[in-house]
Amino acid sequence: MTYTERRGRPSEQLPIKKMVYTKEYGDTRWHYDLNKYPNGPYLVESLDTTYDKLEKLYYKLEKLKKPEYHENGRKKRTTKSNRKKMELVEKAYWKEHYRLFPNERPKRRGRGRNVR
Repeated sequence: MTYTERRGRPSEQLPIKKMVYTKEYGDTRWHYDLNKYPNGPYLVESLDTTYDKLEKLYYKLEKLKKPEYHENGRKKRTTKSNRKKMELVEKAYWKEHYRLFPNERPKRRGRGRNVR
């Protein structure tokens, strides 16, 4: 007794299952390939590009902070140029962050300037 087909003659063709497809949910696009990854989507794309620059700067900064190693396993020295790059990327990151989230800008503390 099958519950899938309730009346009439049973189908002679087997149901075809889609293995590769995409679905859109609001501002994201989910890519499925059940041959490659049967448990869920293998890629989720964000269609909202508001935070892409901030995310890119974050990953660049993390890559620069990660220490480099020689072939024999010793840590490489952090050079002046590397520190300068890290400072520039960090400055750009916070500039973009405060542009997107202006309410998170730190408050200025201390005494004000004496203007005469």
